[in-house]
Amino acid sequence: MRAEKREKRQRKSVIYYYIAIVITAFFGTGLSLYLKGGVPFVKEGAPIFMKIAGIVVVLLLTILLYCKAQKRKWKIVGVISIVLLAAVFSWFASGISKEAALKPHTLDTPETEFSRYDIQDGHFTVKEPNPNIIKEINEDVLKNVVIHFSKPIEQNIAIKVMYTNRKDEDFSKEKKVNFKAQKGATQAVVPVEQRDVSRVKIVIGKKIGAQFDFGSIELNGNYQERLKEKERDFLVYYSMFIALPCCFFLFASLKGRQKLESNIIIKILAFPFALCVPLGIFLALLVKYLVEWVKVTCGDVAFSTILLQLTSPIKGTDSGIIHSIIQTAVLPPVILTVMVVLCYIFFKRELYTLKIFSQKKIPRWSKIIIELCVAVILLHTIHVQGSEIGMWEYLRNSREVSTFYEDYYVDPDNTTVTFPDKKNNLIYIFMESMESSYADKAEGGTMDVNYIPNLTKLAKENVQFSDKADKKMGGPVCLEGTAYTAGGLVAQTSAINLKVKNAGTVSDTFLPNLTALGDYLDKEGYQQVFLCGSDGDFAGRDAYFKTHKNYKIEDYNAAIKEGDIPKDYKVYWGHEDKILYERAKKQLKKLSSENKPFNLTMLTVDTHFPTGFLCSLCDNKYNTTYGNAVACADKQVYDFINWIKQQDFYENTTIVIVGDHTSMVDTGSQFWKPLSGNYIRTVYNTIINPQCAYKEAATQNRRFTTMDMFPTTMAALGAKIDGERLGLGTNLFSGKETLREKMGGNYINKELKKNDKKYNKFY
Repeated sequence: MRAEKREKRQRKSVIYYYIAIVITAFFGTGLSLYLKGGVPFVKEGAPIFMKIAGIVVVLLLTILLYCKAQKRKWKIVGVISIVLLAAVFSWFASGISKEAALKPHTLDTPETEFSRYDIQDGHFTVKEPNPNIIKEINEDVLKNVVIHFSKPIEQNIAIKVMYTNRKDEDFSKEKKVNFKAQKGATQAVVPVEQRDVSRVKIVIGKKIGAQFDFGSIELNGNYQERLKEKERDFLVYYSMFIALPCCFFLFASLKGRQKLESNIIIKILAFPFALCVPLGIFLALLVKYLVEWVKVTCGDVAFSTILLQLTSPIKGTDSGIIHSIIQTAVLPPVILTVMVVLCYIFFKRELYTLKIFSQKKIPRWSKIIIELCVAVILLHTIHVQGSEIGMWEYLRNSREVSTFYEDYYVDPDNTTVTFPDKKNNLIYIFMESMESSYADKAEGGTMDVNYIPNLTKLAKENVQFSDKADKKMGGPVCLEGTAYTAGGLVAQTSAINLKVKNAGTVSDTFLPNLTALGDYLDKEGYQQVFLCGSDGDFAGRDAYFKTHKNYKIEDYNAAIKEGDIPKDYKVYWGHEDKILYERAKKQLKKLSSENKPFNLTMLTVDTHFPTGFLCSLCDNKYNTTYGNAVACADKQVYDFINWIKQQDFYENTTIVIVGDHTSMVDTGSQFWKPLSGNYIRTVYNTIINPQCAYKEAATQNRRFTTMDMFPTTMAALGAKIDGERLGLGTNLFSGKETLREKMGGNYINKELKKNDKKYNKFY
């Protein structure tokens, strides 16, 4: 009787452990998907749950088969069940059926629908910028766009595929795939994988003069290759499902297990199991989720930018960004790791209850196998995610040597710069993420409404350098290492890009062997102040301005010390811009009262990605928080400029208003819906009271970068620059060709990514 009761309890315990495994696996996975946010359970969650279900069911069948293995019929039934169920779960997990449903079909593309090409008997020549064909389509899933050429192409051809989903009105800049067809190719397979596509725009050959013989455009192309890839996935999943019971039976029936367990090498290898396996699982998941967070939140940013932010002081970072990282990129890996550990414990106890293992601890050889599997998974994850985020490209580029700085950097120390006897004051206003694209299309922007009417007015009434004609809004682009705040400040005040090596030294000195705007002004006797509403330590901004040179740092902490805000006051990154402008007025009154020229450099923050910050001065005129934040920033800076115009020092003051960089794009926000894939986003810029002569033509149709602002600002103060160039920048007032106008931004970007001995000397 006692033996029967004990067996019943054991059977119940096995069922309880099995239920615990199922609940833990599904609850942990569901919670991590929920925290990740925006994950459709039907489309993305279901395949994950299918894989979990497959593993759980196969393991259960394996256990039952082992327990009944003494009977032949159970052996046959068990083996057949495992083989069939493994095949079923592998079939659904690999997605073969969905892939097979995506039949290829040719798009109807009459020559009359192609724009900006010169076409003669099927031979296409690009005659105008942005050639394209736009087609309305109705694809639930679009997988690959294949461009067929009737003859092998005689040169490399750039191809771009853009698309809209059924709810989109325009082609978003982020919804595109770039591809380059190599010389001699007869087809180009552009890798696209999107749902609910309603329209495609296909650009074949970007440069004027590019030639090719067009054949056809095929949607869902490369069919056989796609099916073969899914078949390989099926075999991988099937091997995994079959490997579970095979490994189990192999080691469960292994002779000499006790001797193997007592081997000293086995003991040493199995010892770190409890630490290494959970840590390895957590790190693999963390890498994956962090990369996904960066790509969703920040878009296609350079790896050098990510690395700089990771190695810079975290002090002063907006709590909302930290909360987002913790919720969507850190907590899910923690939950999934705990889930795996709990499932492992339940499974281990289940095997002990069934007397498959003679003790509650699993054999050491099992631990070693698990360690090896986790190590392979971790390395594979790092490899794949490193490619996704450009880490390997960054490492390759860092090994390549460039002489770009040696060839094109103009050393300010060896350049004659002459300031006028009567020196103008400088007010340099860096506006967070301020772009010319925030204007409406009629004014040169890309929006349906003009979010920056006041900045538009200031640009028209004063000097704005634009990449467009007819005084339409435009500006410079951001090159490698300049498209974030720290890089933007360095680019505009020293005409170099910011490379990641600086990150290790920003807390002390920042590029000590570099000559920047502040160094020049310090020599000329300027009083210098850097004013911001966040912590000056963030990304080493205070170190940079103290090094270049002798700036007084008036940051969030200084505001507390000076009684501008209460000790416990903190919103957003520190304090809002309405307080910053009041502090700026206070600083300007003080600086202008002394008998010295001054440089007040200030940085706003309320328009920071992703949603900005709305203070009490802001209206809710628009249907997006970011739109209202941009409009509010526009009004506040305009009111500040009007206040300056009423002051005695205005006549002797040059004012530069400029974005620190272009904004990151939140593809899920309605604010960015009008953004066209053809539109080149540029940084806003306006100069008030420049002290130099210039021709109107020098301000229009320019191709320049934020690095050109350094010598241009010097010229705006009335300085004469021998050769009109400093650093990698060109004085735009001079009308002289910029580096971007000479050699193009793509080439410069390539060189800026490489290791440069001349640049390294700035350290």
